[in-house]
Amino acid sequence: MSDYLHMRHGNDSQKEELMALLNKTFGFTTDEEKFETLIPKLYNDEYHPAQNNIILDVNGEMRAAVGVYYGSFFVGDEKLKTAGIGNVATHPDYQGEGYMKFCMALAMDEIKQSMADIAMLGGARQRYAHYGFEHGGAKYEFTYGQENVRRKFFCDKKSKFTAKLIEKTDKDILEKITEIYNSRIFKAERTTDTMYDILKTWNANPYAVFDGVEFKGWYVFNKETDCTFELGFVNAEDIEDIVISALEICGKKQFKISAAPFEIQLCKFLGLNCENYNIIHSEMYNIMCYENVIRAFLKLKSKFNKLNDGECVLFIEGNKLHEQIKITVKDNNVTVCETDEKPDLALKHLDAMRLVAGLYSDRRNELPAACASWFPLPIYVAPSDTV
Repeated sequence: MSDYLHMRHGNDSQKEELMALLNKTFGFTTDEEKFETLIPKLYNDEYHPAQNNIILDVNGEMRAAVGVYYGSFFVGDEKLKTAGIGNVATHPDYQGEGYMKFCMALAMDEIKQSMADIAMLGGARQRYAHYGFEHGGAKYEFTYGQENVRRKFFCDKKSKFTAKLIEKTDKDILEKITEIYNSRIFKAERTTDTMYDILKTWNANPYAVFDGVEFKGWYVFNKETDCTFELGFVNAEDIEDIVISALEICGKKQFKISAAPFEIQLCKFLGLNCENYNIIHSEMYNIMCYENVIRAFLKLKSKFNKLNDGECVLFIEGNKLHEQIKITVKDNNVTVCETDEKPDLALKHLDAMRLVAGLYSDRRNELPAACASWFPLPIYVAPSDTV
């Protein structure tokens, strides 16, 4: 009898089998490292992980799966639909059979049909370039430590704040964090009900900061407590004491703080007071609609950078469709629209990804100088919002 291969989204009854496949594929054996603990916002029962996975089975045996998780970015007054790809897995006994390629092809077809503006994932660059993904966006990684405190204050200054590990039952704290987070000029999709599981992504440790009983902010440490995934505050004047509080909690001589370019007040403090910093890509992205993504993130960039006046027309052979768009900046106002005008530059998809989103692009100098300065776009996803 010939093998019967079937690919489809799963159902809730398949969750246990799916989690066994994922943990087996990635070699996760302890409760601490299993996907259910690692990323609860995706794999807890209430998020229906099997329904969000394209599952490949052969004669009823589950052999491979790819997760497709939809969400939104709110970029100023623009809303972008997002798609995240995660847990790309083939059972170790069946690797090399092409199952991953089948699942990824179906996942990408689905994402294109879903009207998603941008997709994202984490993984090997050359492997996922075949599907249109490329490193992009930007984030700062600041290194801050005890020596920075001593050099500024000539003593081992302590934070005036206390910190508390956040629990799922801390509804009042989670409500405050959600309110502050959702007031930002850029945010992903978070609610009070999902905030705790989001902050726990990658087995992280979220802390709330207090002055007595008054809530002052929060930070999220990675598992090793040597890097903060995010840091938030009620008042900018409290940033220094919140950062010093994080230094005390980490228990190390120094640690890293990740921040987006548009977190202006946090970046200003750290840029002036840290030991050093790096600018790195924030994730791997795949732009499905260049018009929407360029408009949203260039308008966001205009909020914290003065943009040069200029205009250019790009023809892009996109991963989803071909686009010919005109980008205009006048007095820091941005417009992006379809056009029939002759393009200044024609680009294939990966070249376009590097030009508009990459820290390095060999094609950017082909643009007029004023237009080249608009890029890279500040595309960003916090580690807590990745898949």
